[in-house]
Amino acid sequence: MKKLVILAVLACMVMGYAASASAVDLEAKGQIQFQMNLIDNADFLGEKDGGNSDDDLNFWFRARTEFRFVANENLWAVLYTEYKNRLGNGHINESSSDNDDGLYVKRAYLQYRFPGTEVLTSAGILSVNMPGAVTGSMILGDSDLGTFMVETPITDQVAVAGAFIRYADDHIQDGVNTNEKDELDIFYAAAPITLEGISATPYFMYSIIGKDVAAIPAGLQSAKQVGMDKNSYAWWLGTSFEMDMFDPIVFAADIAYGSVEADAKENDRSGLMFDASLAYTGLNFVQPKLKFAYSTGEDDKTDNGSERLPTIANDWDMGSYYFGASGLTGTGVDLDDAQQVGLWTVGLAFENISFFEKLSHTINIIYAQGTNDEDLIKNNNALNNISADGKFLTTKDHVFAVDFNTNYQIYDELAAIVEFGYAVVDLDEDVWQNYTTGSLQTKQDPNFKLALGLVYKF
Repeated sequence: MKKLVILAVLACMVMGYAASASAVDLEAKGQIQFQMNLIDNADFLGEKDGGNSDDDLNFWFRARTEFRFVANENLWAVLYTEYKNRLGNGHINESSSDNDDGLYVKRAYLQYRFPGTEVLTSAGILSVNMPGAVTGSMILGDSDLGTFMVETPITDQVAVAGAFIRYADDHIQDGVNTNEKDELDIFYAAAPITLEGISATPYFMYSIIGKDVAAIPAGLQSAKQVGMDKNSYAWWLGTSFEMDMFDPIVFAADIAYGSVEADAKENDRSGLMFDASLAYTGLNFVQPKLKFAYSTGEDDKTDNGSERLPTIANDWDMGSYYFGASGLTGTGVDLDDAQQVGLWTVGLAFENISFFEKLSHTINIIYAQGTNDEDLIKNNNALNNISADGKFLTTKDHVFAVDFNTNYQIYDELAAIVEFGYAVVDLDEDVWQNYTTGSLQTKQDPNFKLALGLVYKF
């Protein structure tokens, strides 16, 4: 019923705007995809070794549509809807963003330029992406959040941007004689710089984490999180960097440092992350790329907080199956924000491999090893957001992963995609054998996927 109501409202809105086309132009674009996922040993443990019984074969359908209502070149609004469903799960008629099931409004915002200027204001539910040159943001990316942002060029080479982002506000009313601090707010400033052959975006971000926030993002928590009596405060300083002055050799890098300062020392968290890529774009049949990343890891103590980079909802990956990169839905190991930092990794990619028209391939090969102290796990048997699941790596643990992806353009708008991924994790038995959270203390099995999909973009 909710689905029908939302469809009716959207239809009325679209028809209403279309009827007044003299005042507003309606533009629409979107993407519809249907896919099959075959995934085995998703938890890196086969059923015979005590792992979960896999539901190997799943089918997904997703439809995204973006309506753009344009008054003129300086004023427009956007309504972005999404419908997503794992076929057969019984939620086809639901309208909810929970687990991305059903039909819901993904983004809704307005944008305008102040008359006679290039000052652009955006307000509403926007896609929030902090700077990331090598891949997505290591701190906050690919998130639809309530945002008010102002950006403007200063010169041809320099621009500035500032934003207020509300990540969480649990209650509209706090109750009688109660003033709950249940908001998580973010303040952001950046200064994109573009010169001939070089570009960079230095940025600063500050966050107030209310002591009563119901679900603090795992990437802001420490290994031994305790109750909060006061608000916590977090800040980040970083930059993205790209250089193509030596084209066809292209270099990109990101670096960020962040810190969470809490009332209890156990809840503090601070760390650094760096990544870089070197690509050669001079060949018309392949683009080889070498990638590297390093992030600080936990020490062997819990009473001094965490030594990993704080993250809110990162979109960082190295373009491989283990890190969750995919052109389809729900096909990656997809490390969560709490565990994706605390490692170093080196990768080799061969992108845009093409020997035949309309047919292209990508190969990603990575090796990753933890930077977290193994004694942290040896001396504890249960810690916040740390499991023996192949996603948190100590200096004694490593992962090897490879994926091979193929894209065939049936039409300019329609692509057939085939993705194959393989990942094997090796957790040191001496480190993990007494750790009680998770199931990979003494045995791990390879994880692989095969995904087939059709993607129509219009």
